[in-house]
Amino acid sequence: MMKITVLYGGNGDEREVSLRSGSRVAGALRDAGHTVTLIDHQSKRLADASELLRSAREADAVFLALHGGAGEDGTLQKELEAQGIFHYTGSAPRGAAIAMRKDLAKARVAAVGVPVAKGVTLSHKTALPPLPLPLAVKPTAGGSSVGLYFVKTVEEWQKITPCGGILCEEYLPGREYTVGILGGRALPVVEIRPLGGAYDYEHKYTAGASEELCPAPLSPQKAGYLTGLALSAYGALGLRDYARIDFREDEGAEPRFLEANTLPGMTETSLFPLAASAAGISFPQLCEIMATSAAKRKR
Repeated sequence: MMKITVLYGGNGDEREVSLRSGSRVAGALRDAGHTVTLIDHQSKRLADASELLRSAREADAVFLALHGGAGEDGTLQKELEAQGIFHYTGSAPRGAAIAMRKDLAKARVAAVGVPVAKGVTLSHKTALPPLPLPLAVKPTAGGSSVGLYFVKTVEEWQKITPCGGILCEEYLPGREYTVGILGGRALPVVEIRPLGGAYDYEHKYTAGASEELCPAPLSPQKAGYLTGLALSAYGALGLRDYARIDFREDEGAEPRFLEANTLPGMTETSLFPLAASAAGISFPQLCEIMATSAAKRKR
C-alpha cells in the first residue's frame, strides 16, 4: 500500500472540476487501501506551501488532480522538481508546457504528420482574421474548453471578449473523438455527441448534456488510424504516463488534432476514466496505475 498526496482545487478557471476530480480520486485510492492526504493547493508559490511540501516529500506519490493554469502548464511540475519532488503524476514540465500552449502543440504534432485545422494565432483580438467563417476561437493556453467561441458572423466576432492570445481555426463540422493514452498504450476511442450546441465546458461537466460512445462506433481501420494519430501526437509533445488527445473531423471526415490534455478530468462525467473502463480498468485500478507510475520516480 502507498502513501499518496492528492493535490486538487487551485485558483484557476477549472477549480470546481478539479475539486470533483481530486475528491473522486482520493476516495478511490482510499477504497483501494492506500493512505491519502488531500490538499487544496492555492498558494501562488510552492515554496510558501510548507504543509504541501512536507506531505509531498513523505508521500510515495503525488497525484496531480489539478486542471488548467499553473497546475497543468508545467509551472507546478517545475517547482516540484526544484524541491526535489519528481514522484508526481503526469508529464514532465516541458511536455506539460508545450501541450498547454495550443498553438505550439499544434505545430509540434503537424511536424510529425498529424493533420491539424487551418488557423492563425493572434496575440490579441484584432480585425477578423483572413479565414472563412464560421471560426472556432479559443485561448492559446487553457483547458476544458474554457473561453471557446464559435464565430459565425462579423457581428459575433466583434462581441466576443477573449483575454490574451487566441487561436482562430476553421470550423470543423464533423464527428468529435478523444483517445486516452495510458502507459504508452491507447485506450478505446470515445466519440462525443453533445446534445445541442458544441462540446463546451458546460457539456463536458453536466451529466446528460452529451452522449459519449465508447468504444466509438468505428471500423477497426478507422479506430486504428485515430489511435495511431493520438500516439504520434503524444510522442511529438514529449508526454509521459498518460494524456487525452482530442480530434474533430473536417467536412471530408478527416480527423484533425484539436489539443492534448496532460491532466485529464477524473470526474463522473470525464472521458479518460470512461475509456479506461471500456478497456476493463476500474476507476480505483486506474488511479492506482497512475500513482504507481509516479512512485517509480521517487528519489
